[in-house]
Amino acid sequence: MRTGPVSLGLATDILVLSDQARVETHPLGWVLRTPDEPDFWYGNQLILKGDPPAPEAAIAAFRDAFPTAEHVTLSWDAPARSLAEDLDDLAERGFIIEQSDVLALEGAPLPARAPEGFVLREVAGDADWAQVADLKVAIGVEEGYDTDGYAAFIRDRCAGWRKAIAAGEGAWFGAFDGETLAADLGIFTDGRIARFQSVETSASYRRRGLCSALVVHALDWAHQHAPQARPVIVAEAEGDAGRLYRRIGFALVERQVSAMLRPKGH
Repeated sequence: MRTGPVSLGLATDILVLSDQARVETHPLGWVLRTPDEPDFWYGNQLILKGDPPAPEAAIAAFRDAFPTAEHVTLSWDAPARSLAEDLDDLAERGFIIEQSDVLALEGAPLPARAPEGFVLREVAGDADWAQVADLKVAIGVEEGYDTDGYAAFIRDRCAGWRKAIAAGEGAWFGAFDGETLAADLGIFTDGRIARFQSVETSASYRRRGLCSALVVHALDWAHQHAPQARPVIVAEAEGDAGRLYRRIGFALVERQVSAMLRPKGH
């Protein structure tokens, strides 16, 4: 019996959250919570299944499930459904609409090596993780997030990732220029699926092939630790990242759609 979303993107989102996540059945689908991170907008959301209600009813259901939340996040467990009318309505209400490609690797990836002078290795210890957090914050600021608020969010996210890794559920890898972290990513697996997480490169190191090399490096880890797992990665639809992953050998399997209303002032 299905007990969670059928969408590969949503199912692997929950996988990455590990035991930080709480998934509750709801008349409209599921409520996803991260109780330790109430300000994690995509960790606290309403997932809609079947024939979704009108946007106004979905928003009301979210607010009933999260009465103290300042944001609203809705996702649809309906990869093949057309949501154009609902999304237009939500966009008019100020929601940010995100449509992502969910990509999977079915065969062997094309090889990709790091440029000369860079070392690919597992992130380990507080000093490495401090660099991971700094890189994430810098990229968040590039994308328009408030520095202090986003830094607090990233600290919580790093703590969650480290907890899952300590439990044997994944690993985090970096491309290092000497002692400087230039790019990084995470990969998490339950034995059936291996989901990549937060693949990012520092602004001064982009377009050198570091992400491609890291993805292939992490795939080697996944093959050793979970040889039957299906590698999955999520990227912005029609973005540079999606094209990069397709060159490695990933292919589109579904589209993931969400709508998020940020708290006022964010």
